[in-house]
Amino acid sequence: MPSEPILVLPYGLGPIGIKIVENCLLTQSVRLISAVDIDPVKIGRDVGELAGREHAGISVVATVEDAETPQIRGRRIALHATGSNLVSVWPQIKQLLDHGYSVVSTCEELSYPWHRYPELAQEIDQYARDRRQIVIGTGVNPGFVMDSLALFITSVTRDITAIHVSRRVDVAKRRIPLQKKVGAGMTPEQFKQLAEQNRIGHVGLEESLRLIAYGLNLGLSDVTTTIEPVITEEDIELAAGPVKKNEVIGLHQVSRGLAAGHIPIVLDLIMCAGSGQEDRITLETTDMGKLDIVVPGGIFGDTATANIVVSTARTIHSFSGSGLLTMADIPITRNVR
Repeated sequence: MPSEPILVLPYGLGPIGIKIVENCLLTQSVRLISAVDIDPVKIGRDVGELAGREHAGISVVATVEDAETPQIRGRRIALHATGSNLVSVWPQIKQLLDHGYSVVSTCEELSYPWHRYPELAQEIDQYARDRRQIVIGTGVNPGFVMDSLALFITSVTRDITAIHVSRRVDVAKRRIPLQKKVGAGMTPEQFKQLAEQNRIGHVGLEESLRLIAYGLNLGLSDVTTTIEPVITEEDIELAAGPVKKNEVIGLHQVSRGLAAGHIPIVLDLIMCAGSGQEDRITLETTDMGKLDIVVPGGIFGDTATANIVVSTARTIHSFSGSGLLTMADIPITRNVR
């Protein structure tokens, strides 16, 4: 652990960004130097008050140019939480790199962008290397449950014959934007139309699939992703609004592929109201038999995402590498105070 606090800049103060701020305020090894958000309602307000905490003496600013930039020996790290699409957020990340920040981002497509955006991934990697900074995407999913955690569990095996990871998320217990994101309140026809246009679904599931194969140093083939709506059989009330019988209450999304040409990897995700919550990693092996790792009740996404972002910042602070990295490239993150 560094002898001096890690200087961090939260960038984007939506629901996840605010939780990141709260984590930073409660973590002795981390010190906020400023916070950035474009919302005029938040600009000028104290970050502690926004996070429901005591006055912190740090006001939200509109741009990274307005942020305090103390000169230090180690890394200054931006905790970036603004969007899921890498093309859209790259200008923000690029600006942060230009101002001397390494970047830990919740952008799902950044968790393993080398397949979806090979040219952009190469550009980001070189840009960060030229500035001796790090860019990395993380979160609870992608970033942990359905990829990094599964990779870590493989270390107790020798011969893997199959990997199956499932996650069940009850969106009735989650924030309104997530309920809308999974299609709650749509008709099945509206959902399927958006799915055909690739405008709905959990972003990052295929990235998790590819990150597992990458982390195991295995080629991946025959990759497919399917998405279907989950339909309610009765009228229900969600924070996002009422949902009538035969309307959508969530989604069922599956990504699958063959590693090394014959090892199936299946990631099965259900995010819907009333689904129950559970995370499960199943490894089929020749030396250990079947390993079934279960988290009853699942890992709550919003809190876990904020926590792993800060933990990742602490990990890369003393990491000697640079460039565009994945969670498989850095030491195991942990709660080191």
